[in-house]
Order: sequence, then structure tokens, then C-alpha cells
Amino acid sequence: MMKIIKTGIIPAAGRGNRLSDLPLAKILPKPMLPILNKPILEYALNNMKALGVEVVYMVVGHKKNIIKDYFENGMDWNVKIEYIEQRNPKGIAHAVSLLEDYVSEPFAVILGDDLTVSKSINDIVKTFWKNKAWAVEGVVFEKDVKALKRTCCLTIDKDGKIVEIEEKPENPRSCLRGCGIYVFDPCVFEFIENTPFTPPRNEKEITTTLKMMCEQGKAYALSIDGANINVNTYEDLVKAAEIIKSKFGERL
Repeated sequence: MMKIIKTGIIPAAGRGNRLSDLPLAKILPKPMLPILNKPILEYALNNMKALGVEVVYMVVGHKKNIIKDYFENGMDWNVKIEYIEQRNPKGIAHAVSLLEDYVSEPFAVILGDDLTVSKSINDIVKTFWKNKAWAVEGVVFEKDVKALKRTCCLTIDKDGKIVEIEEKPENPRSCLRGCGIYVFDPCVFEFIENTPFTPPRNEKEITTTLKMMCEQGKAYALSIDGANINVNTYEDLVKAAEIIKSKFGERL
């Protein structure tokens, strides 16, 4: 029987500055902006459940009480939710590092602004155990070069091992775009500690952490069978709703 991943982390403390002109964004934190009948964050939570996760740590900050009031303790989703506050957001890797004292076994991370709809999402867990990996990131084939330039681009070998990974590349070297879905071994905390802060935002990028891990030959990528979009703009919100309606229907 395959081992399961019991613990998940959802970083959801971002302000969503690129959505600041949207009227709803003046009221709601970015992860609570709706896509059809659910906030973005609920899609991430449902994906945690699909991975088999039983306990979810939500890293909150900006307008955190709105998130807490909606999800409460997770009972309505049949998971246990705990909240950790990221008072001074310093990047995704920093958000993950806040859980070092709470997590002692392999765990999943899904970004609070990640919209992934896939019936085979659990394959990322299988890939992690099969390869005895330290890290696995979900990826999709991306034809839009502009999308690659504003996100994360990877190259992999024939076994799915990450060879190169770069955040916001000026000249993308492949058509593989990283998604906001990961599985990590707890050794990632040591790599995060050694991850430098990256200008101009002076944040610890999880992509930089992954690059350090792939240099040790222990980071892998898995192609997601489905649809993915990282929600950063109003156009992304519209596109996400269109994807769900056209491919999967309005009920998920």
C-alpha cells in the first residue's frame, strides 16, 4: 500500500497587489476572491483532500479573519485546519518555513492562489514516494511565453528529474511551467534556511529552494493532467472560470 501524505500547508497571506483595482479585492483577501461558486482557496483545500491530507495549516496574514470565519476549523470539509500567521510576508519559502516546528514527515504545499483541476492530482504523491524524492512540483505544458516569463519555467530529464528551474525567466528554455502544487520532505526546511532573499521584493522564493534541491538530484516534476492557472490578475480570474465551465462544469 502506498504511503499517504497526512499534512498540508496552504500559503494564503498575500495581498494580491495586481488585483487591487478589482472592487472585491478591496473587501476580500486575494485567496477568497470567487471563481464561480467558490473562493480560490477552497479549490486549493479540495485538492489537499484529493491528496489524502488530513491536517491543513493555512498561513494567513492580510484580512486573515475573513479566511478564518469562512473555513473555521475545517469540519465542513472533513479536514482539520490550523492557522499560522505570517506577520511580515517574505515569500512562499518563508511561509513554508513557519511550519518547521509543526511538521516532521513529508507534506504537501498548495498555494492559496493556485487553481488546479485534475482527476489525477494524487499522482504527485506517487511520484514522490516512487523516486524517494526530497521535492516534487506539479507542472503543465505552457504555450504562452508571456505566462512562462511571469511564473516559473523548468527543464527535466527523461526520468522527470528537474535539471533546471528558473523564476520569471527572461528567455524561457522550455514550455514547462511550474504550478503551485508541491510535495516536500522535511529536509526542505534546511534548504529554506539557506535560501537567499531575492531582489527586488527581498523574498525567499520557493523556486530558489527547489533549485538548490535539484542540484542534489533529489527534485522531480510531474505533469498535471488537467487545467492549471495561477491567479494574479482579473484576466486570470475570468480565464479560470471559463476553464472550469468548459472542461469540468460548474460543479466540482
